Amino acid sequence: MHAIALDPGDYRGSYKLVGGRPSLDLVNTVSWPATGHAHDWLDSTANLQRWLKAVGLPSPPARNCELSAAIEIREILTAVLRPLAHGEPPPRGAIEHLDGLVAGAAARRTIDPATLTWRWKKPADTADSLAPVLLDAAGLITAGDRERLRFCPACDWLFEDQTRNGRRRWCDMADCGSRDKARRYYRRTQQ
Repeated sequence: MHAIALDPGDYRGSYKLVGGRPSLDLVNTVSWPATGHAHDWLDSTANLQRWLKAVGLPSPPARNCELSAAIEIREILTAVLRPLAHGEPPPRGAIEHLDGLVAGAAARRTIDPATLTWRWKKPADTADSLAPVLLDAAGLITAGDRERLRFCPACDWLFEDQTRNGRRRWCDMADCGSRDKARRYYRRTQQ
């Protein structure tokens, strides 16, 4: 898990790809969600372009790189994936919204006759660039092992547990794992 060179602004921290899937990493572009410490890593088009490159997706032309489209997609993925990670059903409206986005994303790919693999159309806008992320989320929800979809108890980032034994506990052992262990050690020694 390596840090991505996103501009943190005045936030003291770094962003890492820890989700194991691009859909989870997009949800994780908000650090400390639903807290007073929340930080949005997609606060500039430059950060969005860097994020797309880090997950291996092409950026749209700069004039069509819209943060609002990325944030809308992130919000709907969050509304569906976060409840699933917490063992709860997602809201029906969120699933229906995601389903509409997935239908549009599926239309952005074709089968390459030479390789018999999916070929993505060159992205014209942010929604085009994020089409593979939407299909990744759809695959996780419908065909993936949802039992492996987890949340970090320290920071609430989402990840797919890809360990052999299925016992991964934190988004990143070096950050949240160490912090959580230190906090528990402190509590034990103070009692």
